Amino acid sequence: MSLPWIEALVAGNEEVVACERRFHRHCILIAELAANGQVTAEDEVLLASSIARLTLLRAHRDSLLADVTADA
Repeated sequence: MSLPWIEALVAGNEEVVACERRFHRHCILIAELAANGQVTAEDEVLLASSIARLTLLRAHRDSLLADVTADA
């Protein structure tokens, strides 16, 4: 494994963790709004967008891991 690959993996993991934290906070907010019947369509779209971004970040990180596994 090269240093650039390791750095890319670290950066990808940091992005995934940061996105997971934002997603978690957003889920808590949506749950609180839902408890009061105040969830808007915009809230739902933002949550779906967060899910999509997290999925893409994870896929990118996983592709880095797959590259090194294929080379091994």
